[in-house]
Amino acid sequence: MTEPWHYTTTLELIDHWQTLIAGVLGFIVGALGFGAAIAAVVFTLRTEQRKKERELEAVRSSLAVELRQSTAQALSAAELLRKLAFSGEPITARMVESSFYLPPPVIFQASADKIGLLGQDAMDVVIVYNLIDLARNGAERLLTSRTPDDISAKSVGSTAQAFLTACVYATSVLPVLKTGVAKHEQDAKITEKVQTERAFWQKRPPK
Repeated sequence: MTEPWHYTTTLELIDHWQTLIAGVLGFIVGALGFGAAIAAVVFTLRTEQRKKERELEAVRSSLAVELRQSTAQALSAAELLRKLAFSGEPITARMVESSFYLPPPVIFQASADKIGLLGQDAMDVVIVYNLIDLARNGAERLLTSRTPDDISAKSVGSTAQAFLTACVYATSVLPVLKTGVAKHEQDAKITEKVQTERAFWQKRPPK
């Protein structure tokens, strides 16, 4: 036999079903809280992703600028040292020193732990910087020659070629590193000068 409805007021109804109502409300609040937590996690992940993308773009564009400057300086050193090597005049340490000026790669050193963010381009960037560093070290060793007033033309020529090697490799890397500013990307001019320098050595190798 069905029990007759005897709740005459809303308060009586709530009092009787308070456990069920509390459970339902708890479920709703819990579901909302869980949804909010998921939304917070998704928002955080998206924010971190955008942060990484901005960081990668900053690293890439900064390295693009510095690498172009370093390549231009290395090319200048290659040209000046080559002229010394074939001048036919005695070569002094001071002459060598005045033929190359390559400041340390500040951005590359500061971004060393982020280079990996460049993906497949990371290795090429590191190779260019290492080649330039090897050439710089070679030039600096000439400054401590036992005969500082008569440095071997062959040694000077080899150092010039070391700088040129770095520049040749750089010409294949620069196009993939964009600065974001068109006037800073004079890659065609750099490539043309590098090819001219290479042509000299191909026609007239050092003795």
